[in-house]
Amino acid sequence: MRKCWIASLVVIAAFAVSASLPAQTPSRPGAPQGIPDLSGMWEGLGGVPRNAANAICGILPVCAALLGQKPEPSPDSAEEPEMLPWAEEQYKAVRKGVAPAANPPEELNPSWNGCIPEGPVQTLQARFNQLELRQFADVVLLFYSLDHGVRRVYLDGRGHPPNLQLSSMGHSIGRYEGDTLVIDTIGIKDKAWLDSKGHPHTGALRVTERIRRLQPERLEVEVTIDDPQAYKKPWKMKIVKGLQAPGPQLWDASECEEMLQMGTHYSAESPLEFQKKQDAPSVGY
Repeated sequence: MRKCWIASLVVIAAFAVSASLPAQTPSRPGAPQGIPDLSGMWEGLGGVPRNAANAICGILPVCAALLGQKPEPSPDSAEEPEMLPWAEEQYKAVRKGVAPAANPPEELNPSWNGCIPEGPVQTLQARFNQLELRQFADVVLLFYSLDHGVRRVYLDGRGHPPNLQLSSMGHSIGRYEGDTLVIDTIGIKDKAWLDSKGHPHTGALRVTERIRRLQPERLEVEVTIDDPQAYKKPWKMKIVKGLQAPGPQLWDASECEEMLQMGTHYSAESPLEFQKKQDAPSVGY
């Protein structure tokens, strides 16, 4: 009788302990074993995840207000980098008249004007750009809702190829360090801004991302930016994204098609040259 009573206490205690543990993300069929599960549909925080029920709201903080929910504070945090003179001049030009907490006008951004894909950092920062992260044994795939962006992060031990041709998203290789996916990216074109604030960069840019799951519904990305031709030393920013509820597919948001319909096209001039033209006295009409 005593043994039965003790056994009952053990069962009850075990149930209590298991109930107190945080919810674990269930394993996905075919997922690699022994690595952190980072897969899912992630979107910038701002109140509530976008889904079919609230999609008409458009702006996440507004959706939150309409639904009686308090928006979460902006998760983006970055130190102000020390720029080389040319980079600082170009940065000040695109931010002329822009409030410290605001972003520069999109028309000064060559990637917006001409449908050139934004680089990995600016794409990651976009608040309304969904990120679908999928993990496989030899590669991690990053899909973005904005203009069908795709990144491939190779995990098979390869290095960056010699004589790498620059591209909008660059070339990415990665590895796991405990609960963190570390991504090393080089070979990024300098046509677009580095980030949504308007910081410039060169083809020497190296981006290191450390991605980990803070909790089941929060994904943290710590970004280290190293561009010795534009900045005096490496600098960092952190971005936190929220997990969307299961079900919705990746949103198809193509600003490029809309720009083409409006007749907007890319100009090869730099944002600095563009700004100088805007500041020049008007002639004619």
